[in-house]
Order: sequence, then C-alpha cells, then structure tokens
Amino acid sequence: MNPSPVVKVPLHVSGLWAPVLGGDLLHTGSIGAGLVLDIWVTSKAVGGGCWIELNGRRVLQEHASRICGLEGSSIGVSAVSPIDLGKGFAVSSALSLSLSTHISLGKKGFISEESTWSAHTAEVEFKTGLGDVMAQFHGGFVIRVEPGPPGVGVARSIKGLKPTLVVAELPGVEPTPLMLSRVKSPEYEFAREAVLKLWDNPDLALFFRLAREFTMKLFDYTRAVESLKGARGLIGFYVKKRALVAWVEDEWAEDLVALLESNKLNPFKTTLSDEGVSVVHPAQSPQA
Repeated sequence: MNPSPVVKVPLHVSGLWAPVLGGDLLHTGSIGAGLVLDIWVTSKAVGGGCWIELNGRRVLQEHASRICGLEGSSIGVSAVSPIDLGKGFAVSSALSLSLSTHISLGKKGFISEESTWSAHTAEVEFKTGLGDVMAQFHGGFVIRVEPGPPGVGVARSIKGLKPTLVVAELPGVEPTPLMLSRVKSPEYEFAREAVLKLWDNPDLALFFRLAREFTMKLFDYTRAVESLKGARGLIGFYVKKRALVAWVEDEWAEDLVALLESNKLNPFKTTLSDEGVSVVHPAQSPQA
C-alpha cells in the first residue's frame, strides 16, 4: 500500500468580513478580504471512523461528522498546526478542508473546487468560518464579493505579493460564533463598502488601513499597541480576534520578532502564500 499523501492548508487571517445569508448553505457565508499566510496546517489520513485530530487531540467532531455525511465517506485525519483553534487564523476551516481533501483523494485521486463544498458547509453551519474556505483554497491576498466556496462564490486572488509579515497570537481565545454574535449592522456596512473599494483597487496598503479601521470597532487593541511600542519599520497592522498581523520593512522583521517575544507573545515571520490547498506525495518533503 502506498503511504498516505500529506495535505497542506495555509492559514488565513481576515481583515474585513460581512455575513451573507443565501438560499442554502453553499450560497451562505461572507464577503470580505484577508491574507493567506505561508504558515501551514499539515495532515495525514491515518485510520477509519470519522474524526479530526489536531496536535494529538480530537477536535471539531460535529464538523467531521457533517463532512463525512455529505461526502458519503469516512476517514480519520491527524493534523499538525503551529497555531491553535480560536485565535483568528482560520485553523478550524483548515482542519475541515484537510478532512474533505483527504476524502476526495481517497474517492477520486484528486482535489477540485467541489471537494471544498462539504468543508464550507460545515464551517457555515457551525459558524466557525464564513469565508475562509474560499481564501485557503486559492491562496494570496483574497477579496470575496459573493459568498460560497470555490465554484459557487466569487473572489479575486491577488498573487505575487510578498510583504514581510510578522504575526502573533495575542492572549486569550474567542470562538467565532461569540465574535459574530456581538458585531452590529453599522460595522458590517463599513466592511461591505470597504470590500467594494478593494475590489476596484486591490492595494495592500489600503487593505491594512481599512482592516484596522474595521477591526478597531470590534476588538480590544490595547495589548497589540503595547506590544508594538517602539517597533521600527512598521508599515501597518491589524487585529482579528486574537491574531495580530503586522506588515514590516524586511530589515526590521527580526527586531519585531524579538520585540514581540519580549512581550511574551509567540510571533512568526512569514509572507503571503500564492499556493492554496495542496497535496504533497510521500516522495516529497512537506513544508512545515
């Protein structure tokens, strides 16, 4: 028997989002914009049943059951991520995509837009990620103007951008359903207008400015501002839940990593990934 392939899903941090209710779950989700990072969840299919394991513990059983039910196939998936659930890095959707992708590989031998649909459905149904599946499938700087997974929603993926980013986990956890429950209509109206501006002008500096203006209405920036005090070469930053995303001049990136570590955060130097969901076969070495 051939060894199981490794599925890689990049993490994603939204900066703008507004929920959209459609006629069914495939046409429900959000419009928005976000950054697909060169930080990965890697996974293998390791057994029967229907489950997802993250860093050695079982998680998201409702998601797994829903995906297996929609696909008519069951598999167990063991995943590794450098960042945990509930921080704002779309780890939940990465895990849902990992499971649906492994099932598609087992059934068809390849992945497609349709192989993401069950993952999107589970994410929307349990309100853990309304637009992440679309972004993580494509990679890049992603602007979404119609809800839904790949092949249903409408999005633009801008690739070839390689800003130097330093991201970090801020203390605490905020589940997405709780975050969604407290955001009000005026904030979402701002996000809708901002997304349309970016669709016409997909500029990264504009995105950072709009994302910060939007998320400052939703999240406490105190710890982020304190942690970035004295940072040199900082171009822009925003906070999504407990995720801090900072764009910095490359020559100052290591200094920023050290500064955030001194503030007891867990930073990662990264950039945007032009690659979305992908499969690494056993002869190759998966990227961490």
